Amino acid sequence: MLRVMTLGAHGLFVLLLAVGVARSVADDPNPVPALVLAALVLGWYLAGIWFARRSARTGSAGYGKVWLAVLIAGWLGLAVLSGNYVWVAFPLFFLCFHLLSTAAALVSTVAITAVVVGATLWHGASNAVASIVGPIFGAAAAAGMALVYQQLVRDAQQRRRLYDELADSHHELLSAQDELATLQREAGAVAERARLARDIHDTLAQGFSSILLLARAGQRDPDPVGVLTRIADTAQDNLVEARRVVGALTPSALEEASLASALGRLVEQLREHLGVAAELVVDGDTAALPMEYDVALLRVAQSALANVRLHSRAEHVRVTLSYAPDEVRLDVVDDGVGFDPDAAAASASFGLRAMRDRLDSLGGALVVESAPGDGTALAATLPVPS
Repeated sequence: MLRVMTLGAHGLFVLLLAVGVARSVADDPNPVPALVLAALVLGWYLAGIWFARRSARTGSAGYGKVWLAVLIAGWLGLAVLSGNYVWVAFPLFFLCFHLLSTAAALVSTVAITAVVVGATLWHGASNAVASIVGPIFGAAAAAGMALVYQQLVRDAQQRRRLYDELADSHHELLSAQDELATLQREAGAVAERARLARDIHDTLAQGFSSILLLARAGQRDPDPVGVLTRIADTAQDNLVEARRVVGALTPSALEEASLASALGRLVEQLREHLGVAAELVVDGDTAALPMEYDVALLRVAQSALANVRLHSRAEHVRVTLSYAPDEVRLDVVDDGVGFDPDAAAASASFGLRAMRDRLDSLGGALVVESAPGDGTALAATLPVPS
């Protein structure tokens, strides 16, 4: 619509100027000066379209105002030379509203209308009333159409700005989605590395520690065959666990047995390897837990019992698995040499940190109570999902 109105305004200017030239040739005794000036005005108009487009594109109306001032001056000359050119003022109204502010355009329209009325009367119009009323109504109609055109231009500019803002927001959203996907991938990789580190610590590292402990004990054992058998069994179990960890699968101890059964085997191995009085107690009604809960509690038990093997020198160990309506709890208590929990936290013990991280990821908690010479009590709790 804007393009049609713009082309219509240009066509109207050329048409009215051509009508003026034709009537000037037919009516004026000496039309040459008016024809020359009309040609110059037409050339200036066509050349000046570039100025108008430049001003609209750059937001500066300086070139357009100069062009309009020269164009109006040329039209004034034509109006003085011949009354046949006064109606060229009609497209000038559109140009004033297009290139000037609304207040300046209204003032210019009034001034141009006054010139049209004066020129018509000065050239001897036959009907004075029509010469006055006609230009006034024409100016009013042109001003109204020009204001409508201005509103359409503003609406088009606003739609373009909204479209540009929407496009920018869309690009920002796509960039944010890409960044979020990258962060999620990185977070997943970090979480997977942490999980594998915990699994390796709770299985392979603890298994190697058990093998080392058995090997040292075998140096003093009169029955090395039995010691070697236990070492071979431990190595075999850890080989299976290594394959499970690499494949990121469920611990083999839980594949065909419950958590209580897997804990029972750990306690039995501890009793056989160290000769300590170890027992497992299951308290409450056994509840079906998500596999990740069973895995977390089993890994905590493996890590805690490995610490008992290596550091506690305990004679009695008690593992308690308690089921409550709102939580499941694993307690590992021994009467060993104990340690200072604050010193262990300051040393950034990986075993305790891995247990806490594993439980934290499921909304659980780990509490360790110990003192030098007073044994150790470890409690791991997980909330039971509804």
